[in-house]
Amino acid sequence: MRSVLAAAAAALLTTALVACGSGGTLAAAQIHNPLELFAPIEGSAPKPAGRLYRVVGCRSHGDVLYRNGPGRREVAIGFDDGPYPDTPAFVRMLERSHATATFFMIGRQVTSAYRETMLHELRAGDVLGDHTYTHPDMTRTSDPRGQLSRTRSVIRALTGYTPCVWRPPYGDVNASVIGIASSLGMATVGWNVDPSDYTQPGTGAIVERVLSQVRPGSIIISHDGGGPRGQTLAAYPRIIGALHRRGYRIVTIPQLLGFRPVYEPCVKLCDGIGVPRSAVPRGAIFQQAP
Repeated sequence: MRSVLAAAAAALLTTALVACGSGGTLAAAQIHNPLELFAPIEGSAPKPAGRLYRVVGCRSHGDVLYRNGPGRREVAIGFDDGPYPDTPAFVRMLERSHATATFFMIGRQVTSAYRETMLHELRAGDVLGDHTYTHPDMTRTSDPRGQLSRTRSVIRALTGYTPCVWRPPYGDVNASVIGIASSLGMATVGWNVDPSDYTQPGTGAIVERVLSQVRPGSIIISHDGGGPRGQTLAAYPRIIGALHRRGYRIVTIPQLLGFRPVYEPCVKLCDGIGVPRSAVPRGAIFQQAP
């Protein structure tokens, strides 16, 4: 079979050289083996791509309220009350600013309409957090476990990601609720920098308040939902730029607190967030897909 192909290739090459005229000499010099003409046919099939891995959560610990992280030159930003119509703009802003954040989401707002936005967040290195299902005072609600577990479940159902951090609405929390969250695999996160951006005090005021309060290891609270957030959106490129100039790294809250991300191999589809093993962060936990 190989000799037949070689003969056919030689004949085809001769015809091509005649047709090319003066250009035939160059073509002949470029083709040393007539079988090269048949390489796309006879060559082996392309090798399959290596296995990809997708982030599916993180592993938290501790029965405490985290208001800040270690005193390293790192800062974490948490955006509350989404997903919301402004949320996609926040994700793009963070990418342009070379920063990441943690998005604490209200469960009843987590619908299929925001699935692509949430996958975009994961692809960009942001983290998805739980902000309860209906945004109640968690020290007064009759079903604190349901508020957390329902939100956790709907986020996982739409994205394949299970949150390991949650933030109590209004900051209202007690030891019982913290324990419930811990039993669900979630750490309770507060803040120590609050620009009160939800009051819409103006972009300049938000910038000044954050930069005057921030310290190494700070956790900042702001909002991508709950109302028009144009002032907050405009403030954060200035905030992030100033923090970078001060030598701060902008990290997610799990990164700040030393919580390890969890990855598993993609079984069917990676939803656009799969990465080769070489791109998985150091220290990540690997688990088998269910």
